[in-house]
Amino acid sequence: MNASTQPDNPANPKGPSGADQDGFAAFERGDYQAAREIWEARAEAGWAWAQLGMGILYAEGLGVEADAGRAREYWSQAAEQGLIDASFNMGVMAEKADPADTDTARHWYGRAAEAGHVVAQNNLAVLLLNRGGEAAAKEAIQWWKRAAEHGDPDALNSLGVAHQQGSGCARDRAAAAEYYARAAEAGHRDAAFNLALALEQGDGVATDMTGAAHWYRQAAEAGDPDAAARLGNLCRDGNGTQEDLTAAAHWYRAAAEAGHPQAQANLGVLLERGLGVTQDESAAAAWYLASARQGLAPAQYNMGIVLAEGRGVEADLPGAWVWFARAADQGHKPAAEARDYVHQQLTPEQRSEAEARKAETSR
Repeated sequence: MNASTQPDNPANPKGPSGADQDGFAAFERGDYQAAREIWEARAEAGWAWAQLGMGILYAEGLGVEADAGRAREYWSQAAEQGLIDASFNMGVMAEKADPADTDTARHWYGRAAEAGHVVAQNNLAVLLLNRGGEAAAKEAIQWWKRAAEHGDPDALNSLGVAHQQGSGCARDRAAAAEYYARAAEAGHRDAAFNLALALEQGDGVATDMTGAAHWYRQAAEAGDPDAAARLGNLCRDGNGTQEDLTAAAHWYRAAAEAGHPQAQANLGVLLERGLGVTQDESAAAAWYLASARQGLAPAQYNMGIVLAEGRGVEADLPGAWVWFARAADQGHKPAAEARDYVHQQLTPEQRSEAEARKAETSR
């Protein structure tokens, strides 16, 4: 549940006692039975930090049988004593309930947010934005600004998105880029991608391909497949960075393995031509197929060529017609020409087979 366990939170009314700290120490080392033995009687006696700890044990089923009702009871008692982590946990529990109780979540996040809990401020802002309406969007902006005052990267990135889209505030692409930069410098993956995209497109900032490559690399190294795919393009083209087809293949593969259709197609091209990698037509065909199945028209066209000519796979003219036809349906002109040409080469039986296969794969 990602329950909050911040015993040193200065916004809380009082820090945990020595006994409660011993309970948290036992919890951190995984000795949940010891933590329970320390906390249980104290929680019943009204100690807020012990109530927080017992709530976590019951919420997660650690050393006890999971019991959301018991967790809620303990956290509610702690929250009423002003323990903001307990209010936050109540919000998390309500938001993650099935079905989600967003009204209750907003209530508890609101209590924690007012007391300065930064993650609660972020979560409350997201719930407000999801509720819809201009008033809710404006209120979300105010909560993100409060979190951003503490340098919170999530809030800074969210403010960037809001200013880029004009959601809850005036549209301001330059301000968006500034927020992205602050969040990216703090290591926020999505902000690094957003900043790189702004720099690549000159959106709110001057175009800076070297800067774009830098921030795409940071996001890609943090596991962002979109960033890896775009960094692969820059390495392939020598745009903002040194031309390096081996690096391009590396980044395309990282994105392709995460399911990125364009990167799959681009990796297929490099493998088919032996650019930056050892030539491997069979592997190229496999990546074209993965991308084609996701609906990328150029990959469907390439898959048609692969099957028509038997490049790395057994030749399959009806199968080639199917992929050409699917790409042509999306307006790919070379595929339409190839579809018509291949159709003339098929026997009546093959035409019937191809049309049946296309109908089956279109379902």
